[in-house]
Amino acid sequence: MARDLSFWKYKEKNKGFEHSKIYEKLSNAEYVEEVAEIPVDLVKAEIEKVYNGWEKEDENNYILGSEAFELMLTNQFARIDCYGMTEQHMNQMIDVMDKFDCPLYDSAIDVRFE
Repeated sequence: MARDLSFWKYKEKNKGFEHSKIYEKLSNAEYVEEVAEIPVDLVKAEIEKVYNGWEKEDENNYILGSEAFELMLTNQFARIDCYGMTEQHMNQMIDVMDKFDCPLYDSAIDVRFE
């Protein structure tokens, strides 16, 4: 099962944002004024720490058995495309991004878990 986990941080909360439109812009690597920057190097370092037992195919692709994920990181956005990942391993990614005050957005149901 493939699933994408998407994360970003608004500069100001509760402004009535249309998350799906923000997601679309961020997915296309567009700059969004209302979105804060995230520390890409620190995010990568934390992911490497948490997933240190996973084989790293390249800078953005990790594999463990039949599970895999691919990172897409910009200075405002993190999207992790998950392939066959267990709920536990996906929850670890949510915990990583929570450390950077970036809540999960589920594009399949257009819900942001703030």
